Amino acid sequence: MEPSIVSTISRIRGWLLIVIGSLLSVGIGAIAAFLASTIAHNDQPGAAHWTGTHDFTVRVFELFAVVFLFGLVALGGGIFQLRRGRASKLAIVVMLILVAAMFFLGQGIVSTGASR
Repeated sequence: MEPSIVSTISRIRGWLLIVIGSLLSVGIGAIAAFLASTIAHNDQPGAAHWTGTHDFTVRVFELFAVVFLFGLVALGGGIFQLRRGRASKLAIVVMLILVAAMFFLGQGIVSTGASR
């Protein structure tokens, strides 16, 4: 490929990482805040109620934290890619590790939720 095409593709991928990372971080932060508010006001009639056990709740917030971190790493990797014109190998490795962590945390949530 020509260098100008590679540069354009790299910039597009960098912007995609920035947008996806930002949306994930802000979105999961908002969901976590909403869930925390729901849990804090669980005794109010007519409002949403959280019926999860303590272990289930802890696992859900652990998953939220990993998704938040994934978004931050994607954002950082996108910024790196825009500045340098190439992908960050460190960001890729960290994102793959976080995807594996999300998988295992999701498995833990399913097993904790099924044992109720």
